[in-house]
Amino acid sequence: MSCEMETELTAYLDGELTPADAASVRAHLAGCEHCRATEALLRQAVATLRILPDYEPSAAFRRRVLGRVEAAPLPLRARLADAFRPALLVPSAAGLLAASVVAVLLWGPGRTALPPELSDGEALGVALHYDVVADADYDLLGLDSPDDLEVVEHLQELEGRP
Repeated sequence: MSCEMETELTAYLDGELTPADAASVRAHLAGCEHCRATEALLRQAVATLRILPDYEPSAAFRRRVLGRVEAAPLPLRARLADAFRPALLVPSAAGLLAASVVAVLLWGPGRTALPPELSDGEALGVALHYDVVADADYDLLGLDSPDDLEVVEHLQELEGRP
C-alpha cells in the first residue's frame, strides 16, 4: 500500500522541499512504516550512486558523437526557418513589391491584359526567382532538391490552411 507522501520522498532526500513541507514529511515518516522503508531504500540507492566513479567519455568518443550530430539532416521545420530568415525575406519582399508595381502599371488605365510572354503565372514566378532556379542553389534555401521547392510553394495547401 502506498501513501500520497511517497511521491515527496525523493524531493525530501534531495533537500528540495520548503522547511514546512520537509517538517510535514518528517512527521509522516514517524508514523508510516511503509514510507520509512521506501525512504531507507532511496537513501541506500543515493549512497550507492555517490560511490560510483564519474564517467568521463574519451575525446574520441565525444568527437564521434558530435560528428554524427552535425551530420544529421535538419528537420524540414528548421530548414524552412533558415530559408525564411530576414536576410532572405527582405530582398524577396522588395522584389514582390516591385512585381506588384509592375503589375499595377501593366493593368493600369488603357491596359487590360498582360503581354503574352507574361500571361503564364508559372513562367512569371520562374522569372522573378530566376537567380535561384538558374543556379540551382537549393542549399541556400535549405532545400535538397527542386521537388522541395514545390513543397515549399504549396506548403499552405499541404498543411490544410486556406
